[in-house]
Amino acid sequence: MAQRIAPALCAGLLAGMACGAAQAQDGDWWYGGSVALTSDYVFRGVSQTDEGPALQGSLDFGHASGLYAGAWASNVDFDAPDGIDIEVDLYVGWTLELENETWLDLQLVRYLYPSANQGFGINYNEFIAAYGFMNFTATLGYTDNYINSDESALYYHFGGEYPLGDTGYTFTAGVGFNDISNAAGSDYWDYQFGINRSWDAITADLSYYDTSGFDTDVQDFLGPEKWADGRVVLTFSWEF
Repeated sequence: MAQRIAPALCAGLLAGMACGAAQAQDGDWWYGGSVALTSDYVFRGVSQTDEGPALQGSLDFGHASGLYAGAWASNVDFDAPDGIDIEVDLYVGWTLELENETWLDLQLVRYLYPSANQGFGINYNEFIAAYGFMNFTATLGYTDNYINSDESALYYHFGGEYPLGDTGYTFTAGVGFNDISNAAGSDYWDYQFGINRSWDAITADLSYYDTSGFDTDVQDFLGPEKWADGRVVLTFSWEF
């Protein structure tokens, strides 16, 4: 369950986000994509690959009006007899660039797990609104059917990026609150900080992820405590 905002504006501000495809122009239209290899696919503080590596990719296209759409995919492993080994996210959205280095992004995401065995389906939709100002992004996510539970959930996130002088390195940090008590009976926090550097179309990112409040109620719903323990994740991505 990757977090994404418009590729035209994506700066790696949100924890676990695989984004920032290089863009080609064709009149008022643009398109691009990315391929990434990560040591652990972490979404909102929780490993989606049983603490194993993941190969991920995306394709995006959009219009100068701010409308865009795309798809993102990754292998997953929930260490269960659910048959789920791949995730595909489809999304459409609209970005509005405002004054004074601010912008608004509205997005609808469909999280799909096409290999799920019968009775293990967890597909669901989420509406995401992101407001960016300078090097910061505030995000709100809402779903009325969290992980196909028929219960609503909210996600709040605030993050930022900070270029480290002329070194070419950028420091990123973020904190999120997962309001999933309707579905899981409890809530939890997730945290991320890291550093990244780009060489043309190649980016390397080294980040630390952790959570708090990942109690037994949340574990029963999202997986074992070890998936939410503190961890360092190394990711290499190529944009095209």
